[in-house]
Amino acid sequence: MTNHAAEEMKDQAAEADGPFQAAGRVAGWLGLTPFIVLSLWLYGIAPDHPWRSGTILLLLVYSAVVLSFLGGVRWGAGLTAEGADKRPGELWLALPPAFIGWIAVVVPVPLSFAILAVAFAALGAWDALATHRNKLPEWYGRLRIILTVGAVAMLLLAFASTS
Repeated sequence: MTNHAAEEMKDQAAEADGPFQAAGRVAGWLGLTPFIVLSLWLYGIAPDHPWRSGTILLLLVYSAVVLSFLGGVRWGAGLTAEGADKRPGELWLALPPAFIGWIAVVVPVPLSFAILAVAFAALGAWDALATHRNKLPEWYGRLRIILTVGAVAMLLLAFASTS
């Protein structure tokens, strides 16, 4: 193993264990919690439960807000890009998640949950690709894959629970 390769591995290990990355992981898991709680609750309650429509609305709005936030992450990545990676298209592509989330709140259920699941999966794939191209940190890419799988699974459960 060359000195350069050893240094690179050491840098990656330090990046994965730093306080910033730990805070990001905790925040990510906390952000996934409403998807889990609301989707499982929706799955477990009767169709005529008085809190059902409120639960659906909470999950839809929360999902739209998180999708918009993730679009903002992409906007930030575009703003901080350097050299050949600084492309206006990166900023334009950061806008659709907010619009998709907004539309998903007003279309009929269960279609809204299907739209959100596809949007989260697409944005997760984009972030994974950006990580692979070194446009986003490696630790973030790994975290996004896990959180994306969790959010998409819970949105699909909500879809099934409202079909």
